[in-house]
Amino acid sequence: MSVTTERLAQVELFKDASEALLQNIVEQGEHRTIESGELLLTPEKENHHLYLLLSGTLGLHFDAANTPEIRELEAGVAVGEMSIIDDARPSAYLIAKGKCELLAMHRDQILDTLVGDNPMTRNLLQLMSKVIKLNTKRIINDQAEILELASHANVDGLTGLYNRRWLDNALARLLEQSNDEDKSLAILLLDVDKFKNYNDTQGHQGGDCALIALGDVLKTVVRPYDFATRYGGEEFLVLLPNTDKEEALSIAERVREATERRAIAYPDGRELPSVTVSIGLAVNRPGSTPESLINSADELLYRAKEEGRNRVCS
Repeated sequence: MSVTTERLAQVELFKDASEALLQNIVEQGEHRTIESGELLLTPEKENHHLYLLLSGTLGLHFDAANTPEIRELEAGVAVGEMSIIDDARPSAYLIAKGKCELLAMHRDQILDTLVGDNPMTRNLLQLMSKVIKLNTKRIINDQAEILELASHANVDGLTGLYNRRWLDNALARLLEQSNDEDKSLAILLLDVDKFKNYNDTQGHQGGDCALIALGDVLKTVVRPYDFATRYGGEEFLVLLPNTDKEEALSIAERVREATERRAIAYPDGRELPSVTVSIGLAVNRPGSTPESLINSADELLYRAKEEGRNRVCS
């Protein structure tokens, strides 16, 4: 994408700028391209440029590059101005969400244009920058506290998986989306075999250790975009979006086998017996509701128990 004065004049940053200034920006600016997943700005590196995003989108992240995205930035925005004004490293991570084209303008060019020989202008900009950063940090901290509280409300305290409250909301939403888009949504309903006897012989602490171990199995075996939940007691439910019966069956078998192999121990290291699970697998059909889908999985789970346990029925 070529950069012209006409193109720059449409950007909010250069609103009412003179033709001479726009021409200077075009001549001195550097056209750059970054690929999806590439970091544009990071607190680990100094920044010497103001970037104008010509095309594509950027994801804004605080604290770490792998934290949840705070905001998506679209073409037309300018980024990097705070670190230029403060002469400091960026305070956030900006990551390309696809191929992005940018116009890079060096800090010396920007500061000469904005400040010139007037130190008061730069001082004022720095004061404004500090206020904005402070307010942003407060907002982010408030959001983090809200997210933490919401997380505690939706996470099972024993296993660290999503809880029934989260599941009731998520299943309805995912099922509606799958039905609207004519895609498959599979669910796995798991039950620990003979768990009452396990609790009676190993004690409640031993039973808790078994449930924690199963939770760890689910966290590691299911795919990154699947959702494992504690359905209640010794029952677990896994949501598998965009997954047909054959693929879901393969995942269910991996879960069953990994559970059977999983070593279990008390916190002090004393070994406990391993456990097995029976699994009922159901896939949505036209007109499926959360209740009908779970009922189907429950019936198949009961069949797995009847047929000898430690197996998958679909």
